[in-house]
Amino acid sequence: MTFNEIIEGFKVKELPESEVEIIGEIPFETVRGYSDKALVAIAAEMQLPGFRMGHVPTATALQKVGETAVLEEALEICLRDLYPQLAVAKKIDAVGRPDIRINKLTLDKPVTVTVRTAVYPRISLPDDWRAISKAVPISKVAEVTEKDVTETLEVLRKQVPHTHEGHETENCSEHLPEIDDSFAKSLGAFRDLAHLKEEITKGIAEGKAREVKDIRRSAIVEALLEKVQMEVPRIFVESELEKIISRLKDDASRAGASFEGYLKHVKKTEDELRAEFREQAVKRAKMQLLLNKLANDEHIEPSEEDVEREMTEALKSFPDANHEALRVHIETVLRNDKVLEKLEKGE
Repeated sequence: MTFNEIIEGFKVKELPESEVEIIGEIPFETVRGYSDKALVAIAAEMQLPGFRMGHVPTATALQKVGETAVLEEALEICLRDLYPQLAVAKKIDAVGRPDIRINKLTLDKPVTVTVRTAVYPRISLPDDWRAISKAVPISKVAEVTEKDVTETLEVLRKQVPHTHEGHETENCSEHLPEIDDSFAKSLGAFRDLAHLKEEITKGIAEGKAREVKDIRRSAIVEALLEKVQMEVPRIFVESELEKIISRLKDDASRAGASFEGYLKHVKKTEDELRAEFREQAVKRAKMQLLLNKLANDEHIEPSEEDVEREMTEALKSFPDANHEALRVHIETVLRNDKVLEKLEKGE
């Protein structure tokens, strides 16, 4: 029996949380057809006295493990070949690893296979999604005050090492440097205090503008999400939860503490933290799925030049980072930014 004929007998059942269950049978003879390949794979991994790794004869391997073990390996290989074709034929847009379960392997009887997998959720956008931004007002960016600049200077004053009577000292209040032209020059390429204040003002202004833009972008996405129905696969929620927990662990490490110490401080277990942040993780997952949908529908992709530029900058700070994972992260961030810009403009 061909794979196409086998696949025709499989039935698909939709489940909650954007999952599906696929059930069908594989004829025993189809599984047996993989026995030779399975035996070769088993022999290649076997270590026996008197034989070099990978040089155990298949007959010896069969004698050692038995026919049942070979058939079980044959079924594993068969499923690896069958599942991708099954997903395509049944139009299953699967995400993550499938949970494949089989009934007990019995000689000369079909093998019942049950596959449960998350699928990419169907997301229907409202016809007026481009106009949603019009209902979200553009807030005025607050002006930079003298207090803002003074507070920033005070922070810099306490952070920069300085000397007292020829010796570097602790940054205690009685030995803090004067905020003057010399202080400004000691911080870098600043001509004088006026130049430093000018650059601080620019930086604060940019930060305030960015904050206002981010708040409006979030409001637009929130408004759009209210009009979109989707079931979020658990795998996406768990992924966002892992990011949140990882950030907490990193924050604890940077503060010179352990994550276990942090848990004791907040008087919670990790499971309790995960439960507490689950709603936030669901929201973040929905937001990313929505942005992915818009990017795909509108054919939005970051340019290769932008990705390479960001990669170069990121690797300066994180030279040991996994290049592939870093590229995916950067592409996602840049793509999201382009989608959010489109939403802002209502294009």
